[in-house]
Amino acid sequence: MTNESEQLNERPVCDDTDGFVVDLWVRRPVCGPRTTVIDRLSTLRGADVLDDFDVTTWPEEIPLTGDNGQAELLETIEAYEAWAADRGLSLRPPFETRTASLLVGDSEDVLKTPMLLAAAHEDGDLVGIYPCTDGTETWTVPEFLDALEADAERPPGLDDGSPLSEGTTS
Repeated sequence: MTNESEQLNERPVCDDTDGFVVDLWVRRPVCGPRTTVIDRLSTLRGADVLDDFDVTTWPEEIPLTGDNGQAELLETIEAYEAWAADRGLSLRPPFETRTASLLVGDSEDVLKTPMLLAAAHEDGDLVGIYPCTDGTETWTVPEFLDALEADAERPPGLDDGSPLSEGTTS
């Protein structure tokens, strides 16, 4: 698999668009559960629950050493992890650092990316990332979408330390 990320639509990720926007990061191939999430986001956009969404593909693993061509993606992931840590949350797992063996007997550290990650933005500010955990509970992308669908609006308190509105966690 290639180490490139690819924007599947024309709007750049995390721009200054006003309103409630979701950036969805997915591994290739974009099929099965990934397309289900994209369909749900389309329905939520059509119902005016969210203003827009982006879909960007990313590699399964990103080398952490050498010139991997993924510096911008790694900076985005670091910003997501810092945002979560500031709120007592963690994105690990599903992000996972491990050592991968190379064909010539060497090894390199790589960051394994999740199959799906949703970053919610309100007026350009990051307000939620899924999946995440507080060490006890984990909130997934489908649970985030369930909360949006159940309330027919953005769940309140995405950025108040609770990843989902009350009564929507598992």
